[in-house]
Amino acid sequence: MIKFEIKPIKYYSSTLLANVEHYVLIAEKDKKRILVSIPNIYLYRKSRSSMQTSKRYATLIAQFYRFLSNFEKFKLVEPGDYHIHVSNVEIRHWQIFRQQKRISRGTPHPTSETIYSDATTVYYFFKWLSDEGIPTGVKIRLKTWIANFKDRRLLNYLAKKTKLSLDTDPIRVLDKQARQKKAVHLIKHSEVKTLLSAYPDKVYAVLFNFALATAMRPMELVKFPYMGNGKNRHILPYSQMDSEIKSHDYNVFGKGNKFRDIKIPDYALKMLEDEYIKNEYPARARLYRKKFGKKCPLSILFLTAEGVPVTPSMIANATNYAKRLAVAKDPSFATTNIFYHARKWWPTMMMVQHHNGEDILKKDAEVMHVALTQVIINQMGHEDPSTTYQHYLVLARYLVMANRGITHETIHEDALNIHEALEKFG
Repeated sequence: MIKFEIKPIKYYSSTLLANVEHYVLIAEKDKKRILVSIPNIYLYRKSRSSMQTSKRYATLIAQFYRFLSNFEKFKLVEPGDYHIHVSNVEIRHWQIFRQQKRISRGTPHPTSETIYSDATTVYYFFKWLSDEGIPTGVKIRLKTWIANFKDRRLLNYLAKKTKLSLDTDPIRVLDKQARQKKAVHLIKHSEVKTLLSAYPDKVYAVLFNFALATAMRPMELVKFPYMGNGKNRHILPYSQMDSEIKSHDYNVFGKGNKFRDIKIPDYALKMLEDEYIKNEYPARARLYRKKFGKKCPLSILFLTAEGVPVTPSMIANATNYAKRLAVAKDPSFATTNIFYHARKWWPTMMMVQHHNGEDILKKDAEVMHVALTQVIINQMGHEDPSTTYQHYLVLARYLVMANRGITHETIHEDALNIHEALEKFG
């Protein structure tokens, strides 16, 4: 029997002349551990910019390979050659298998949407193989890898396998339960206060506030420097910057190994200095020097109370812990709140204020405003203008409908103060 597992690795790349890190896929067969080359090359090429992304890609490929190992046709195939023998049919069967398990357990997760999304991630691995000229049995131009869970014949098959009556339509019911648990909402002002007070380490509260003001992802936040260089050489502690400028351009290296220019409001830099740099950073930097034997680089700003640079996974873990404390303080605190919700306030308030508050409820607000959308996708790092616009239009309408009578003047990106917006909209 073949076992598949994933492991994080870090090494020096002679091609890039830099240290890189990503996850790798390891197969265990006949008491031997084998690095599965082709998936690992893919993980190196496509996921080394984010360990979270790398872990997700590696986990899904490992899950799919484990599924394949149960097929008779793969019994005599070496793990490193799976990609040659797999076809569209196996990707579809994997989706059906996961849906079958979900129905049998009677749980809402993974949803049909998640199952399809995961299969798409695996499919793009095979698309990359095709683009690179690496042999694979997956036909990229054919959509036969997609499992249509609305198809009557497939529903009949699943009902038979899971011994459930088709009349109950188990897939639809379970998906509905999942949607009820995953309501679209913005974290409330009272919840922000509770969460900020629940973080055991001040640095995470500061990062959350900084995310509210900038819409940066956790992987981008942790790279924000004490002092910038290159394109960001003008980024300094607030007291050393020009106080007449209300927002500052900042060049972000973000998701997908792409650079983009965003706006950092001066009040956010002031918050960093007042709440972290003046009182917290000096002691943490000394601990960094003691721990690592060298002065903390100016490229690193956010350090834990132990003097360790903050990572995205640390943010996630600290937030999960803080959420438990927040619920203990206030039982009404929504457990569905996550750190990433801080990122949603910026584009939502941009949308509300551009449409003069309640005007956003009018039908013509649905027509995509090109300039506004460009500002939002630049700040967020999104690629699909239409989807981005519609998503934040929905959130903005939620907000206005819940706060009738509260409107804002037309906003400019240089003047957007999310902390003030939270006070008004809650």
